[in-house]
Amino acid sequence: MARKGRQDRGLMQRTDKQGKSAWYVRLYHDGKERRFGSFPTKTKAREFYEKAKTEQKEERFFPELHQVRGQVMAHEVITGYWEQNRMKRSARDQEFFATWWKVRLKGMRVSAITRPLLSTIRQELLEGERSPQRVNRYLAWLRACLNHAIMDGHLKTNPVKKMMFKEPPGRMRLVTPEEESKLLEEVGPTYAPWVRLAILTGMRQGEQFSLQWKDVDLEKGFLTLPQTKAGGVQYVYLNEEAKAILREFDSWQRSKWVFPCPKPVSRDEQNQKADTHVDPRKFYSRTYLPAMKRVMEKTGMEWTSWHDLRHCYASRLAMSGVSLGVIAALLRHSGTAMVKRYAHLSPSHLSVAVEQVAGFGKSLNLEPRQTDKAKEVQTGRETLQEPAFDAGTVTTTGNGEGTERVETV
Repeated sequence: MARKGRQDRGLMQRTDKQGKSAWYVRLYHDGKERRFGSFPTKTKAREFYEKAKTEQKEERFFPELHQVRGQVMAHEVITGYWEQNRMKRSARDQEFFATWWKVRLKGMRVSAITRPLLSTIRQELLEGERSPQRVNRYLAWLRACLNHAIMDGHLKTNPVKKMMFKEPPGRMRLVTPEEESKLLEEVGPTYAPWVRLAILTGMRQGEQFSLQWKDVDLEKGFLTLPQTKAGGVQYVYLNEEAKAILREFDSWQRSKWVFPCPKPVSRDEQNQKADTHVDPRKFYSRTYLPAMKRVMEKTGMEWTSWHDLRHCYASRLAMSGVSLGVIAALLRHSGTAMVKRYAHLSPSHLSVAVEQVAGFGKSLNLEPRQTDKAKEVQTGRETLQEPAFDAGTVTTTGNGEGTERVETV
């Protein structure tokens, strides 16, 4: 049914200051009025309207891909993402990147964030004396933010995809037992068990200091990590020394945290520190770093960050002959790609493997057995039972006059 004045539903005509007329389309999407345009002719506007209505029925209409009045702004998407992630343990980094990107993308619509624009911003960051690795942190944050925008229907694809620099392998610091002893001595008896526990478990700094007693099972020998870098629940297995260190802690008597904040000295601090754990950043900057600098001044020891303690855990596993698959499992990695750097540290199990290739078939030489059995038949002697070939066992065969050792692999 035609409308009054032959105006089609959803089409509007406007005249600008220069007297030129243009056509716009009005649609309701997700309960909100959206306006699209302008279109040079009424026919173009009607074609867009009909196409948009069809896409709406098929649930594949994305208004953010078109010119939209009132389209969501970049700072709105950034603010929404920041509000959802401000309680994470990396809240300080979240706030920094959110503020930086809001300033850089000020006044832009989210659909205006394109690959050419990001290439320009990436070059600006490099010219600002930021390393490619640091630039990747900026882009990674924006990528996560825009993924959030895609889930909300503000974007269809992420323009940050495949814009990250390829980073070189990270530095691998091997801490010797002598260096570890000097570091523990300088840290002091109160905090030395904290550092030692990091070496014995390979936990990340945030994982260790946010540990709760309800997640500690000393009888079965493992820790439960409800929130991890991978996003799911993971488990840390404890050796006897690690369990002994945890048994020495008495924080369970006064707090749910394994590493609770120290006792407050004022009422204000008591309100701020009520039922919270040690801030990893403050401990790192106020306790660990000064101790590390003193060790470097006294002994010339190479710089060792807290994350290097996790590398120390992995390197000692490798040098003990543990396979890369087991190391990946203990580090809680999804594959062995991240632990291949430790392959050159574990030659023992590789040597055993190649020796097995050289010895294949030699230990299962059946010719002597057949000869011995034929001799037994000729002499009238009878073999009651054939020795079993169990892996890793040594058996003897013979007729009493001599024995043959058969070692299986």
